[in-house]
Amino acid sequence: MKKRYIVSLLLLLIIICTAGWYYYPQYKINQIKEASVIGTSENKDEDQITYLDYFKNHSKSSFNHLVLGDSVAQGRGSEEGGFAHKVNSSLQSLTGKTFVLENQGVSGATSQGLQNQLQIPAVQESVKKADIISINIGGNDLVQIAKEEGPLKALQSYDEVKTNYKQNLEDIFKLIRNENPDAILVLNELYNVVKSEQNYYPATEKLLNDWNLIAYETALAHPPSVVVPVSDALQTEDIDKWLYDSIHPNDEGYNRIAEKTITTFKNHSYKKAQ
Repeated sequence: MKKRYIVSLLLLLIIICTAGWYYYPQYKINQIKEASVIGTSENKDEDQITYLDYFKNHSKSSFNHLVLGDSVAQGRGSEEGGFAHKVNSSLQSLTGKTFVLENQGVSGATSQGLQNQLQIPAVQESVKKADIISINIGGNDLVQIAKEEGPLKALQSYDEVKTNYKQNLEDIFKLIRNENPDAILVLNELYNVVKSEQNYYPATEKLLNDWNLIAYETALAHPPSVVVPVSDALQTEDIDKWLYDSIHPNDEGYNRIAEKTITTFKNHSYKKAQ
């Protein structure tokens, strides 16, 4: 009886630990997101402003918007310029100011590739001039290994790839901040393209939560920065409406990303550079 009790207790502990391991990243992400939203009018700090207010109140009449990253940053699958073009159009309507777009997205770019790109003098000049820098990166880090060596190798290399991605993203933010301490960095969450009825959907959700938590923690350490909750906008339940191919959004998908970006600008508290 005692032995059975101990076995049952151990099984319960394993279940609890496994559940914690699976859900902890999403729990941490939710905490960071809640802390970033500006207070209501009743308890709002007078010094708090949203990112949208920052643009409205700024003395400048024109802002430079630089886009960095992979094919999603580039706008592959869109006939209307991708999410950044839509973000600029909305910002111009909401603020009455001009937003000039420069898209340096590279199809197939990994976090290491973006880090290398930021060593190029012409790109560094673009970073220096930017007021907003949108970044979409990380999805190709694992995909590249899967394409070259197969999905099994990608899973076996997961911890190493995750560690490298975390370091690369930190280095990317540092490289940008060395050139431009004040630009607003806008980092997109990665989103899931696996339908929820697929057997390996829970594994992909775990992977993406791990990746996205790295994004939130990195952005938090380098203000002014925000993370756009793209995975909230691109749910797999209606994936056929927003997916262009097996990976990239169509214009409906990019429009959803743009709307989430504007919502983030509207309700997140602007943080000055440290």
